[in-house]
Order: sequence, then C-alpha cells, then structure tokens
Amino acid sequence: MGREILAIAFRSLRANKMRSGLTMLGLVIGVAAVIVLSSFGQGVGNSVNSAIAPVANSITVVPKLSPIPNGPPAEPLTDADEKAISELPGVAQLVPNVTGATVGAAGQNSVAVTAEAGAQSFTSASVLGTGANYLSANQRTVVSGRFFTDDEAASGARVAVLGPLIDKALFGSDPNGGVGRTFRVNHGVFRVIGTLPSYGASGDNVIVMPLLAARQAVFGYGYGGDELSSIVVKATNTLQVPPVEAEITQLLLQRHHITNPTFEDFQVQDLGSRLTTFEQLIQLITTFVPAIAAVSLLVGGIGVLNIMLVSVTDRTREIGTRKAIGASDSAILSQFVMEAIALAGTGGLLGVMLGVGLILTTKLLIPMMSTKGFLSTFDPVLSGPPVAVAFVISLMIGLLAGGYPAWRAAQLKPIEALRYE
Repeated sequence: MGREILAIAFRSLRANKMRSGLTMLGLVIGVAAVIVLSSFGQGVGNSVNSAIAPVANSITVVPKLSPIPNGPPAEPLTDADEKAISELPGVAQLVPNVTGATVGAAGQNSVAVTAEAGAQSFTSASVLGTGANYLSANQRTVVSGRFFTDDEAASGARVAVLGPLIDKALFGSDPNGGVGRTFRVNHGVFRVIGTLPSYGASGDNVIVMPLLAARQAVFGYGYGGDELSSIVVKATNTLQVPPVEAEITQLLLQRHHITNPTFEDFQVQDLGSRLTTFEQLIQLITTFVPAIAAVSLLVGGIGVLNIMLVSVTDRTREIGTRKAIGASDSAILSQFVMEAIALAGTGGLLGVMLGVGLILTTKLLIPMMSTKGFLSTFDPVLSGPPVAVAFVISLMIGLLAGGYPAWRAAQLKPIEALRYE
C-alpha cells in the first residue's frame, strides 16, 4: 500500500514537471545554502583558531607612557626587569624589544628613523631592536636570507632584517632584495641578512636588528640606556597564562616599589580575553549564518503549501471519484501527505547534492588559487550533521506544509467533489 501511494505521488509530480520543479527550487537553494554556510563557518573558525593558536600563550609587558595622576614617578622597563621575569616559573620564552617609537615612561625618546641605500631613502622606517628568538616567539619567518644569531645579538652586530616595504624602496623588486648589501639607518651602517614577508602596513616598514645594535648605532649610547619598549613573554601553555600574568604583575610591583596597584607604571597584556571574545564572535557567526540561510527553507515550505493547495483544488473531481468508489479519508490524506513529502524530499536531496558539490569544488579550487594569509589556510569542513539536519528539515517542511491541504482533501464530500467544476 505504501509503495502504491508513493508511486502515485511521483506520477503526480511528473505530470506537472514545471510546477513541481519551481516549487522544489526554493528547497534546493535553502538546503544547499544551509550546508554550504555551515561548512564555510566551520572552516572560518578552524582557520582563525589555527592562526591565533600559536600566540594564544603570549603576554606583553609595556610601560605606561604617561605620568600617573597623584602617583609616584613612573619607572621604565629595564633589562633587569626582563631578567627577573625570565626566572619566573611557567615562562618558556622571553623577548626584549626596543623600538624607534616611544621608549621610556615619560615618552621623551621618540626618534625619527631614515633608511638610505645609495640614492634611495625611506623616511618612515620603524626600527625594532630585539633578541635572536624574535621569529620563534612571534611565529614568523623570513622569505629570503636568514635571521641574526644569538652571537650576533650578544655582540651587537650591525646586521638587519628588512620588512618588504623598506626592502623594495631601497633595493627594488628583486626577490632576494638587499640580502648581502649594506644600507644606513640614520648614521649607522648595517648589512642586510634577510627579508620578512608582509604582515600588514604596521609590519612592512620595520627594520629588525639586534637590540644592542639598535641602542648603540641607531638610538645612541645614551638613548634609553637599559630601558625597553616592551617584553614579550611566552607561557609554557595557554593554561599558564593567567598565573604567569599575575606573577609578572606582582614581581614588577615589588621591583618598582609600588604598594598601591592603581599606581602601576606598566601594563601586562595577554590575548586571552581578546581571543575568548573573538572565538565567541566566530561561534555566533557559525551558528546564526546557517540559521539565516534556513529562512529560505521556510520560503520553500510556503511554496510547497501553495502548490499542494492548488493541487487539491485541481484534483477535486478525482478526489470525489476515489471517495465514491470507496477510498477512505485516511487514504486520501496519506496520498497528499506523501506527495508533499516526495516533493520536499526530492528538493532536499537535490539541495544536498548541490551543497556538497559546491563544497567539494571549493576545496579543489582553493589550492589552485594564488592565495595569501587567511585564505591560504581556509578549508571548508564538510560534516554529516549539517547535511542530515538540512535534509530532515526539508522532509519536515513537506510533512507540515502538506498536512493542511491533505486534511482539506480528506474532508471533501464525494457528492460536492464530483459536482466541482
């Protein structure tokens, strides 16, 4: 009996191919949209997490650059502070930094940096004096040449690694840039040993050199003395970030002789709260974007309801004939409900095929594209639950949208139905 009803349902759909196809189109688009957007949302979340995971255990300590109202004179961060922090438990790595921007508590040491090579010059360069572990601590690489070694950092060697903007301005578009060539930073002569990839506008105009070389050759012996612009601390893992942050705060309060925390002359910043907020945003996007796409399923359901109402009206005499020869109300009800489910199920199946096809096509195309940054790590996630949920929803839409028209058909009186014109 069930097979017979199903066969009748599909015969009815084939008898009105154009009408059935247009009705299914809304469901096809809705199901495909839900699957694709769910997949893309999960892919975005995974890509973002993979990008930020390496720095999730980073803590940055910086001096407060303005005087503290009603507080004692602010003290700068120093090499001694760095050494004390490095001895704390839970600290896996530490990178001291001094920059061409403001250094020191009062902000009096801002230096304009000019890089020159032959007739070429770059007047808005930013110098970063740092340790040899800068790359590993910041999860960065060089695109050509190399980074300076521990020995070069300790001796203050006049070597530098250039950001792409400066490298291109001074040495042209050669892929190897200025590696092996010399240039001047203010009055100091440096040899280029490597170039950095692009990290955005703020990182492309940077000149990275050993901290001691920056102090001696660029900023002058008296510049900042043993002061630091920042200290980047890497905890052993993300779980250690809160206790390490608290230990750093307590240590610096003691070293700077501060009894009232409101007078802190430093800031200890971690990415934890920002990452949590960002992950919540990503979760919100991956949850609600498919939900918005599901609205098109509702539109498709309205289409199914409309077409089933039209179908009942068009086949009123057929319904009267069947009831006159003994068809029960439940048989008529089952027939029209099955037609609605067949219509919605077919649309849902086609939507699944379209959605899965689009995802697989995207996964094939992305590696073929010349991509950088975020898109190079983007990989849509094709998983079973979104596919199953979208298909089941389409079936439920068929059941609900077909229920009322089927009930109307079952309630028709044979005599009235046979007289219908």
